[in-house]
Amino acid sequence: RELCHSSCFKLSRLIIGMAIGVVAALVVLSALAAADHRPRAIASKPGALLGLRGGGGVHDDGVTKPLVVVGSLNVDITIEVERLPKKEETVMASSPCTSVAVGGKGANQAAAAARLATGTGRPAVLVCEFGNDGYAETMRTALQEAGVDVSRCAHSAELPTGQGIVMLTPDGAASSIVVPGANAGWTAERAAALEELVCGASAVLLQREIPEEVNLAVARFACAAGVPVLQDVGGEDRPIDDELLREVAYVCPNETELERLTGMTIGSEAEILAAGRSLQSRGARNVLVTLGGDGSLLLEEGGRVVRQGALPIPGGRVVDATGAGDSFRAAFALALTEGRPHEQCMRFAAAAG
Repeated sequence: RELCHSSCFKLSRLIIGMAIGVVAALVVLSALAAADHRPRAIASKPGALLGLRGGGGVHDDGVTKPLVVVGSLNVDITIEVERLPKKEETVMASSPCTSVAVGGKGANQAAAAARLATGTGRPAVLVCEFGNDGYAETMRTALQEAGVDVSRCAHSAELPTGQGIVMLTPDGAASSIVVPGANAGWTAERAAALEELVCGASAVLLQREIPEEVNLAVARFACAAGVPVLQDVGGEDRPIDDELLREVAYVCPNETELERLTGMTIGSEAEILAAGRSLQSRGARNVLVTLGGDGSLLLEEGGRVVRQGALPIPGGRVVDATGAGDSFRAAFALALTEGRPHEQCMRFAAAAG
């Protein structure tokens, strides 16, 4: 049904997310101002500063390289509930209306990156598949208003825009069912056409809501060009290929995803580190784990562990835990493109998400 058919359908989560992103950016800028840790466009080579294989934030002609997000776009239809239903149980929504907003991990991360990069001159480019329905233009407009470059996105002639059916509880926890729609319509030819864009990026963000062969093709291009790739493992529940682990610079699970990927029990920090090392034994270099209220932990390629506690939440209430994780990864990537050390990248990410 078209958005205009009901006043209950609104982009409220997008608006809330924009406000949260702005406040979060102000929090981190204030916290880091004394050391001048603010992300900004610089003319140095961040890849060299971080020990990455090549890469950098600025083209040889002085043009700032874009942060590229290759991933999913969904129409998120959110239902607020006091608690999730049990098997064969019906529960009533706590709000008389659903809300409709731009969603999908790819779109979330691109919007967060664009907002956080405001004033730096660094473009945030999203590559996704719009569907053949009335939602497509609404989603395009909302992304452009958030500052996202959607010029490399395509339209599926056969499939509708992907949908995320989200059940949101008062503590901000979101449980979702994703109907892939156009996100499943990627082709090998479409992925191959991204080589020039990916090789000219400052960093690339990937998720697991589009076909895995697309992620692998993009990661190969980026790795060969020395462009760091952050692989968010959220999305479809499926094993991750060892070759993909070898091609990306950062593997980014939360606790549940880390447990699922490794089959190991995750409870203590020692168990988190053991699971992270098991991914490194398969080829992963850096493992960045988000821990909800306990902050985050980065297991570096050389074995060093970087810890970051959670920062105070603007307004004191978690709005959307999934959106927070997407904002965290986008902020980490943005700080990484500026050549910041991991400690600063993680603090900026903690403020954003």
